[in-house]
Amino acid sequence: MVSKNRFDRWGLGEGVASSKRASGILYLIAFSFFSVLFGSASRSFAEEALETKPEWDKIDRTTAFIPLPAATDPKTLSPLVDASGKPSRKTANVAARSGSPNAADQIWNAYIELWRAHRESPSDSRIRGLFGLPADADVMITQRRGRVAPNLLDWRPGSFRVWQTDHFEILSRASDLESKRVAEALEREYWVWTQVFFPVWEGRDQIALLAKDWNLDTTTASEHLATLSPRTRLKSRGRHRVVLLADANQYRATIQNAFQETDAAAVAASTGFYSDTQRMSFFFPARDLATLHHEVCHQLFTEASAHATRRRPNSNLALPTATTKDFWLIEGIAGYMESLRYADGLAFVGGWESPRLQLARYQALIAGVPIATLEELRGTRNKIQSQPDLSRWYSQSSLHTHHLMDVAGTDARRDLLKYLVDLYSNRLDASSETDAMIRRFSEEVCSPAQVQRSLRVDDAHLLSNPIDGAIGTLCLAGCEISQSGLAHQPSLSGLTWCDLSRLPVGDADVRRLISDTVVMDQLSLEATGVTSQVGELLRGTTEMRELDLSFTHVDDAIGDALPQSITTLWLSGSEVTDALVPSLIAMPKLKTLDVQRTGITETGLNQLRKANPNLQLNPLRFAVPNQ
Repeated sequence: MVSKNRFDRWGLGEGVASSKRASGILYLIAFSFFSVLFGSASRSFAEEALETKPEWDKIDRTTAFIPLPAATDPKTLSPLVDASGKPSRKTANVAARSGSPNAADQIWNAYIELWRAHRESPSDSRIRGLFGLPADADVMITQRRGRVAPNLLDWRPGSFRVWQTDHFEILSRASDLESKRVAEALEREYWVWTQVFFPVWEGRDQIALLAKDWNLDTTTASEHLATLSPRTRLKSRGRHRVVLLADANQYRATIQNAFQETDAAAVAASTGFYSDTQRMSFFFPARDLATLHHEVCHQLFTEASAHATRRRPNSNLALPTATTKDFWLIEGIAGYMESLRYADGLAFVGGWESPRLQLARYQALIAGVPIATLEELRGTRNKIQSQPDLSRWYSQSSLHTHHLMDVAGTDARRDLLKYLVDLYSNRLDASSETDAMIRRFSEEVCSPAQVQRSLRVDDAHLLSNPIDGAIGTLCLAGCEISQSGLAHQPSLSGLTWCDLSRLPVGDADVRRLISDTVVMDQLSLEATGVTSQVGELLRGTTEMRELDLSFTHVDDAIGDALPQSITTLWLSGSEVTDALVPSLIAMPKLKTLDVQRTGITETGLNQLRKANPNLQLNPLRFAVPNQ
């Protein structure tokens, strides 16, 4: 059967502030200590800290901590150890550093231990003070009337507001509600990013000083902080600047006016943009924050890394994003961060349910799109952006990065982090060592066959890594999941696209997995065991555009439940008859209908053609087997 067209819901936003430099003797001591420990250009970290090879759990994602309000009751949060004292699947262990003898890893462990202590005692004033968290909230936010905007915005005084958190300054023309929502999202992402990519972060030097003489086995975080000055606090060099426009039209107009020397039309077609030349991100309010996570990830790597500069680039200042041959990793790691989501007072990044992987899974397992090799993905930013099929390149880059971060194992992940340290230290990848690493990735852990196997979710994935929190897209088509395996996955809400094609599931399984279809846009249940009883899930749905019930046991009773918003309906191989035709005629937005191999006769087809002359009827043709 010819595969059906699916829309590409992933933006192609190109990843490409007032400065407050950390200063003083303490910072210099910390920098000196960390430079000795990690090497003046982080080489020691790459060779030593990421050299350890501890065993991984079967956890296929990164877990991190987030700021919590002081009033949070820790008893309401899931414990990070099970009844036997073993780490749970929610344990925040961002780099498999457990048991590492390296001092650099111990400093990273100390940082995670501080966050663990915050989760266990959110009201601890010493820990809150260290992170700069307010006493009555999880994020400190202030606002004021905007007076002076950057020249490229051409905004009059008073035409915008300035929102500030500890690490971001937001110049906003959006509503107060949306501005606050974005401010909170930015600040949470900052803290998650520092945990996941600690070796790159500018604050690692301060943690090195803070953790000196701290024995994590005998002294708690609160006890250790009690030996330091009560004014001890992590400092950053300045706030990262973000521009938040009121809507998509204002966003496009601003981008086109401010970046006339670039391909402004392509950038304006995106839903978010980070300018590494202006050191600013641009967004407009959106329900899905994936683009914000993507672009802010670029911003933090560029501006919050240990060797970052707030100076605007010039001919003497090379940007890793512009010169590296591995631009796929620049975009791939930002695509990895798109999956950031929160549940139970924790953050999760990556995992088999990552939004980027859903389309990749459909393309590889159902549509037969070949998986690219790493060598095919390599190239500089200018070279890549001249490619005719950027959509596939972005998808494949993100797929390989997810595989290396989540699936390929400790060695691969640590090598990837090591390369990010080198890359954002402005030691670019001209060395034969980098080329050798890419070749090793390709041969040992990242061949197309290995990557494709990792996309095939099975019952073990669902048992070890059920989805936590809401998720927008889910594709399990072509996977190896049984009814018992699916039972381990809690009900999901907020889905916009769900493809369960070819799974051995029935009505009860689908209704239990999908708690609502309020914002569902596409649903595919092709070749599953569902009947017309699945219609109970569809009643009241107003956003659905495409529904695929091909080769199922649905019959004419489904007519009463078909959403009136549907434009594309697949019923081929089902048990419907001419009795369904009046319901199909009554669907005002129906544009494409496939009822091949059903009980609908030529008489019924003629009724459909007469009632809707523009209807694309039976668009796919099946080969008739030789008798």
